[in-house]
Amino acid sequence: MAAGGNWASLPSVVLEHIFSKLSLKDRTNASSTCRRWREYLFLPQFWPVINFNLNYKGRQRSRFLSAKCSKFVKEATIEFNSTRVSQVWDCARLLDLLSRNGQVECICLRPSNSYFDGDKESLDSLLESLRQAVKRNRKLVHLSLGCAEVVLINSKDVLNLLVKYHSPNLQSLHLTSVKEDSSSYDLPHIGFDCVSVFSNLQALSLDYDFLTPNLMTSLADRQLGCPPLNNLCIHVHRVGQRQLTDNMWKRFVTANPHLELTVNLVHSMDGLHALLDILKPSMPLVHFRQYFCGDIRVASLNALGLHYPSTLRSLTIIEAIDLQPINYDTHDAEDPFVMLAWRCSRLESLKLFGVSVDQKNLVAIARLRPELCELSVPSCCVFWSEDDEDYYDSDEALFDLQYKVSESLGRDWQLLPEFCVPPAVFYHDADADNAYMEDLLADQSWDVLSQSFQQNIGKPQVYCSE
Repeated sequence: MAAGGNWASLPSVVLEHIFSKLSLKDRTNASSTCRRWREYLFLPQFWPVINFNLNYKGRQRSRFLSAKCSKFVKEATIEFNSTRVSQVWDCARLLDLLSRNGQVECICLRPSNSYFDGDKESLDSLLESLRQAVKRNRKLVHLSLGCAEVVLINSKDVLNLLVKYHSPNLQSLHLTSVKEDSSSYDLPHIGFDCVSVFSNLQALSLDYDFLTPNLMTSLADRQLGCPPLNNLCIHVHRVGQRQLTDNMWKRFVTANPHLELTVNLVHSMDGLHALLDILKPSMPLVHFRQYFCGDIRVASLNALGLHYPSTLRSLTIIEAIDLQPINYDTHDAEDPFVMLAWRCSRLESLKLFGVSVDQKNLVAIARLRPELCELSVPSCCVFWSEDDEDYYDSDEALFDLQYKVSESLGRDWQLLPEFCVPPAVFYHDADADNAYMEDLLADQSWDVLSQSFQQNIGKPQVYCSE
């Protein structure tokens, strides 16, 4: 061969072409051939998207990748334990490296918790590095702050920098939070009404506190040529006197016809009490989740079925069990979850933790909605009424229930064992973040949102990753 048998002497264009045809595993194996081949493992086109996991198992790998790839990566997701000072420092250092890139398009923070434990210095360093990353990278299309309350409180400068440098490009912005005390907190003076200047915005996450009539109007009246908003996620904590009217939602949906709405109640007894006032018939509600609000409201569940029969796709309720699951009185009416399954033709997921469910109603739900992809109920939350006299023992009853539901769903189905249930459902001292952070952060994942854009409008309008 022309290289005289010396594989290291192959022309660069040939090596690059060979590596482009290999999988990551094969590229890694090929890179062990020699030092020159190893250099081709880290060509920019092979690492446009990196998930930096800064926990103890992934720390060494992430440090190595940040040293090699931070200068050209385009989409960076940073997973870290926000209760560990060392990992907060690592996140700050990584954001500092990304700030020197200049071409980063997506920055997604994924903290383990909604709060930070540690010294003020590490948090200040993280916030400053985040500001520099937003300021120096001029092609951002996606930014997620990771539902951390303290980051949101200090996000005014970040938002101002986004408005100054990224208003033509930004497609996806996520500024929701989870409150440590949802009944008492101060609202930061940030001025979220300015998000309407993002002319390419298609996905937005905000706390309900900041979803004002002015913001709704300005987003509905964006200039001609701006793509419509496709995803809106709201976190409800405390509810004030001001409420959005159904006419506001109707006008908003008219301007954004493909909009999919997610409503999350997190530790919000106030939101649960005001839910009937929050829910409006014109809302395009797709996902509703309720986490540790202390109760359920049958009237609100009935409203979900009545208002959103053609849009609702998932319902999640996770509540703490105080001696026993939450019992609800239907006043001799039909069970609200059965009625929800009957009315909502697009329902795909139903998760009920900490709520008492009659086994007959579980069977009815499966028969009414056999296309359910997910039906998750812990075994400790199912009960058999006094009418169930045909069963000789609990094992027989459990087997019969699982057989009937499996038959209706057309797949093997079982009740969720207790060890698969988040500890906070059983223990008040357990960290509740483990029960919902994964779901809340999934709402803010760029790959999921970009797929939604493609489904709704054909293709994303700004390139993000190769």
